[in-house]
Amino acid sequence: MTQIDCTVCGSAAQRPAWTVKDTLLEFPGEHKIVRCPECGTLRMSPRPPFEERRKAFTDMYPLFDWALGRRHTAVADERIARFHNQIAQISKRHQPGRLLDIGCSDGDFMLGMKRRGWDVHGIEMHKKVADYAREERGLDVTVGAEHEVDWDGVYDCITLFGVIEDLDDPSACLKRCNEHLAEDGLLVIQTHNIASLEARFFGADWFNVEAPRHVWHFTPKSLKLLLMNNGFSQDVLLHYGSAYVTERSIENRRGKVFPSSTMDRILRKLIIMPVERITPRIGQGIEIESYSRKSGANL
Repeated sequence: MTQIDCTVCGSAAQRPAWTVKDTLLEFPGEHKIVRCPECGTLRMSPRPPFEERRKAFTDMYPLFDWALGRRHTAVADERIARFHNQIAQISKRHQPGRLLDIGCSDGDFMLGMKRRGWDVHGIEMHKKVADYAREERGLDVTVGAEHEVDWDGVYDCITLFGVIEDLDDPSACLKRCNEHLAEDGLLVIQTHNIASLEARFFGADWFNVEAPRHVWHFTPKSLKLLLMNNGFSQDVLLHYGSAYVTERSIENRRGKVFPSSTMDRILRKLIIMPVERITPRIGQGIEIESYSRKSGANL
């Protein structure tokens, strides 16, 4: 276990926030989450070593369902459609070129971008999932964590969807992104928003805390500062809602499945679903997505 400083501002100062357990996959242990009083970023400290945390990305991790054969109902087009907004945003900001998707999972996003004319490459830590992307979908995917493998050249777009919060050193990763990104290239980072109203309401019960997989919890301001400190200028920050996260957070707080009653189903229809649509419009999305370029590049 290692005490860690803030990756955003470098401060060693910390204030206790929560002590949490893994409510998703029930990986053993308790984990302390602390807040940086300088920039507001939350972090898991002390932090288990990477090889220990890697074990928490078990075969049962929900994002691996299709690759490992637990779900068969959605065809490729339906799965790619989950990335419709991201594919559209990138397409309007950059012409097709070379793309690197870090933490690419089973390759749905890569497949969608390939159909748009991009030369796609991926990195995936979980070997079975990477094998599925290569063997079943014909994608170029390297097995390993982002800090373990060769990134192989320069890219016009680098994407990290739900990855930066898992890293030992997000700042080191962004420095590497800067080195491997073309001068007019695009960096896309999606992560959860610890400053959102929902995160503040649920606190330690918020589904996206997800220790020990998630080490870092950024605010919109601290994510922008992290990018700036590593040579990037943010073009735009988009907000998204997620009823799924809200419902799993309710489960964590209540200790039972949601929905489990007629009242729960009414709550879902009248409150949860509308909130999913409204919160992004007022800058309170529970997921944030940054589109950035190298500082000084033409936007």
